[in-house]
Amino acid sequence: MLVKRDTGVYWFLTDVYLRPHAKMTAGEIPGATLSKQNLTINDIARLAGVSKKSVSRVINNERGVSESTRERIKAIMTEAGYQPDRRARALASQRSFLIGLAYNNRNPSYILEMLAGSQKAANAQGYEVVMHQMAEGVHAADEVSQFMRRSACDALIITPPLSESATLIAELAKQPWPLVRVAGDYADFNAPQIRYNDRTATLSLTHSLIQQGHQRIAFLGGPQTAGPTIRRLSGVRDALALHNLELPDSLVRYGDFTFESGARFGAEFLSVSQPPTAIMCANDEMAAGVYRSAAAAGLMIPRDLSVTGFDDSPVASHLYPALTSVRQPIQEMMALAVEILTAQARTDEHGVALFDATVVARDSTDTPRPNS
Repeated sequence: MLVKRDTGVYWFLTDVYLRPHAKMTAGEIPGATLSKQNLTINDIARLAGVSKKSVSRVINNERGVSESTRERIKAIMTEAGYQPDRRARALASQRSFLIGLAYNNRNPSYILEMLAGSQKAANAQGYEVVMHQMAEGVHAADEVSQFMRRSACDALIITPPLSESATLIAELAKQPWPLVRVAGDYADFNAPQIRYNDRTATLSLTHSLIQQGHQRIAFLGGPQTAGPTIRRLSGVRDALALHNLELPDSLVRYGDFTFESGARFGAEFLSVSQPPTAIMCANDEMAAGVYRSAAAAGLMIPRDLSVTGFDDSPVASHLYPALTSVRQPIQEMMALAVEILTAQARTDEHGVALFDATVVARDSTDTPRPNS
């Protein structure tokens, strides 16, 4: 029997309402037209043949529902296109279902990767991500606390360089909301940490340059005290030491992760009496700057100079020749951070999750020219 509700949606009541325990998906209801905008939690409960409370527990990631029932309810919600009302959930559970993401990395590609990874994972759990770009020259802990109060977020993710500040982490650890640090340095604070092995990846990248025959290898880092700079420089030194080679101070410079600093220090490297045959950059933006300084000096990459980057941002594949770089698993790390905060992944408060960073070999390195 088809009955028209006030919403104008027809329901095949014989198969759903008159048999409330029938375990059917929306696609199995003959003649039914389900509108995403008209479905309620009661409708999902009837479709699944369970109580409203069971559906609520699945929506809110609570216990008390068997795994098979949970999966069936999720499948029905997906097939029917049901989207829980976040405001109603917030009122019922005293949660906002918002996750804060504080950052002050201005790299556009990094920001897009952060957003893509966190938003997808959050939406899968019925959450939204609220991003907050930190202002310059302010007390970070105060700004983050004010952001969390204004937005009423349930939990917070911080990314580098914020996640590398022991002072900031110590302040945030006192706050009542859960916190996850992404790509920060090791520190003894009560907040889970998600890292990647950039030191090992840089060691591998340096080793490949040495195998090609390079011995005068320069390193261009970001700010000298920045965690990524320290770890990546350590990886370079580790690889050189394994081959009984050294990295003199004259072949180390510290930029600020920008194209301009790459061009400036690239020109400095190339102006010395014995310039390096390879320049390793701590990110792709600075590597692009080195490309410019090489072109200005009349050098061709990789014939006259090998260059590597880090991040594997879109810049790496857009350069000519395409830049060899190291891929950071940013999206995967952000997704795990969300899963920890929504209790989809378990970790203790001191836990550290480690991801692999991988070398992406392209066309910007080659054997050094004889007598170079």
